[in-house]
Amino acid sequence: MMSDSSDSTGTMTVIEGLTHLDKKDGDAPRLEKLASGAGATVIRIGFAAGQILKDHRAPAPILVQTTSGDVSFSTADRTVPLVPGTAVHVDEGVMHNLVANTDSVVMLTILR
Repeated sequence: MMSDSSDSTGTMTVIEGLTHLDKKDGDAPRLEKLASGAGATVIRIGFAAGQILKDHRAPAPILVQTTSGDVSFSTADRTVPLVPGTAVHVDEGVMHNLVANTDSVVMLTILR
């Protein structure tokens, strides 16, 4: 899913499979780490319609975007419809949850 190349100026990582739907049965989505490097970790979350990623807090700032489908992203103050072309940035420690309105793929980037 990822490949690295290096030269004298640093490393470039190519991350593939960001739109691949790999859902699982049950109430919770499938999470898969696709890449981890300096400054960021990228995780693909595959949701079947109706699945919920229950309230939780991120250990670092995050960027969340839907690569396919429709997911409701909620904090205590606001709910945002995440569809392709929309992203949310959330500070470390903010309680949030996600609900899949359709089969969906979400890309989570943990910023470090």
